[in-house]
Amino acid sequence: MEYWQVDVFAERVLSGNGLAVFPDASELTATAMQELTRELRQFESIFLAPLDAPNAFSARVFTVEEELPFAGHPILGAAALLHHLHGGKSDASWLLHLPEKQVRIATRRQNKGFYAEMDQGPAVFGKVLDEAAADTFAAAFSSERDRRYPAQVVSNGLPYLLLPVTSGGLAAAKQRESLDDALAGIGAAFAFLMDVDAREGRTWDPLGVVEDIATGSAAGPVAAWRVAQGLDPADKPFALAQGRFLGRPSRLDVCVTAAGNVLVGGEVQLLAHARLLPTPADLG
Repeated sequence: MEYWQVDVFAERVLSGNGLAVFPDASELTATAMQELTRELRQFESIFLAPLDAPNAFSARVFTVEEELPFAGHPILGAAALLHHLHGGKSDASWLLHLPEKQVRIATRRQNKGFYAEMDQGPAVFGKVLDEAAADTFAAAFSSERDRRYPAQVVSNGLPYLLLPVTSGGLAAAKQRESLDDALAGIGAAFAFLMDVDAREGRTWDPLGVVEDIATGSAAGPVAAWRVAQGLDPADKPFALAQGRFLGRPSRLDVCVTAAGNVLVGGEVQLLAHARLLPTPADLG
């Protein structure tokens, strides 16, 4: 069984957010997918299986801790690899069936790599936090809130608490405690800290152990929130920044269409191609 290493939201290799992609994991169990992700120590890995419809695949995404119902950069990375393997020289379109939703991705060759853009559909706006609750979350990151804007839960497949912080607060942020219960209490899975003026953000796994480099599942909610706040217009693309504090600066292109759908895209680079030595049966 073959797998690939790709870099997503990356203008060159060894930038952006790394990802392991298994283009045909039909014979793997969920347990094997979880253990392979832990072995490779990627923030996320994606496992594909071809479906009967043309250019359609089932997809499962795992972190080192758990399976996710939806994710951003794995979808774009997988679609770019599918273009490399099956798409030829022309533009292509793919449909990935994830546990949470189906996602359509458009891909094209660009420079030495690929460009992929997914339609995440309309955002779902959740709870707006009061001042005290927002302050509590900011304190959990030793950060400083930007009080000009509300903290709110927004989802395009994964619900994020979007927490506006100052520029200094973003730079100093460090999660000090597990937030699983607190986030669940407001209907969120993760917290995303954002410097509104710089269009830059940071997020960690719920335990605060691993910081993500570039988060496509958060980019959609951030884009929808910014348009709802009147910070950016609908139907006009703009870019978000992430990963600078990890030495992997990444560009996430976003646009909220006039119909309300959120588009998230970026460049993808192929880095490595490898082969598993055990058979799927050996992996359990």
